[in-house]
Amino acid sequence: MGTRKRHAKQASMWVATQDLPRSAAHPFYAGLNQILSRHDFDGFVEGLCERFYADEGRPGLPPGRYFRLLLIGYFEGLDAERAMAWRAADSFALREFLGLVLPEAPPDHSTISRTRRLNDLETHEAVFTWMRQRLADAGLVKGKTVGIDATTLEANAALRSIVRRDTGESYQDLLMKLAQASGIEPPTRADLARIDRKRKKKGSNDDVGDKGYHSNQALVDLEAVGVRSYISEPDRGRRNWKKKPGVRAAVYRNRRRIRGPRGLRLLRLRGGRLERPFAHLYETGGMRRVHLRGHTNILKRLLIHTGGFNLGLLMRQLIGVGTPRGLQGRLRAVVAALLTLIGSLSELATRHRRPVWQVSPIDRRSIARVGVVHIGVREMAFTTVC
Repeated sequence: MGTRKRHAKQASMWVATQDLPRSAAHPFYAGLNQILSRHDFDGFVEGLCERFYADEGRPGLPPGRYFRLLLIGYFEGLDAERAMAWRAADSFALREFLGLVLPEAPPDHSTISRTRRLNDLETHEAVFTWMRQRLADAGLVKGKTVGIDATTLEANAALRSIVRRDTGESYQDLLMKLAQASGIEPPTRADLARIDRKRKKKGSNDDVGDKGYHSNQALVDLEAVGVRSYISEPDRGRRNWKKKPGVRAAVYRNRRRIRGPRGLRLLRLRGGRLERPFAHLYETGGMRRVHLRGHTNILKRLLIHTGGFNLGLLMRQLIGVGTPRGLQGRLRAVVAALLTLIGSLSELATRHRRPVWQVSPIDRRSIARVGVVHIGVREMAFTTVC
């Protein structure tokens, strides 16, 4: 065994591509690419995005590669486009999934962001519909009942960018009104900053957020379009309906439906088929916290994110797992089961070789008073990873 040389090693100037190290493609991404190629995904998205690309100038990111990068973000649990670019550059299996050949480099995060801004929201919605159609072709979409679920996403957003939905008032306008109400005229930037520091409940839902699905107007609107609602009603106590007879009828009909056998069954199905999958969708893809600005940009990412979840359901039907990490967990479980089986067979094969000790009742009582110490015994536990 020699010693390591301290001087710097000069790298070769020319390296043949066939001499570079290669790894086998990940079976999950290989199967997913087969599904996309079988239904001509690249041709479909290129036709959708053709109007956003020019014939001149620097070559842009191909549409098929851009949407695959967003799918990698979901399957690998990456919450930022920088992480997608770094992961694509780090993995040979993902390079093959993206269709990159040496010495072609994967796109950086700025190219991904620019392509996202270039393609409009309707294009992302069409790609999401295409992915959902693959589930319909496989017989995984059926039924006539529509369920709705929502979740709270954390965002790196400043209060200065928040705008009220009802009045269009910005946060700066709100501070100006508070300053004028307190007698400061005209307020300076220092005055506004002081009011901002002292104001309570800066993130209250009464100022900037939604107030829930169950509302009088929502139930009236649903009945107007012929939709029977099964919306859980919060406990508001006794209500005064003297001036709202039409609203009262809509609320009471919804209340009667959710308390019936069918309503209770639908609410149980909603917990199992909506709340749990949605929680899995956001936890798997790292979408609990977003690093994008604007509802449109967030919705673009979320549409392809949910499309990846749908493709994962299709992959689960084909190979039994819906994420690449789930496949790795299956492999670990199989290896652990084989090792356990080998250990059990070895135990049965060597059991007849163990010595049998005959102990008299007197000696047995004396042995019971002595502490037993096991030396050199090694226990190993196998667990499955999902």
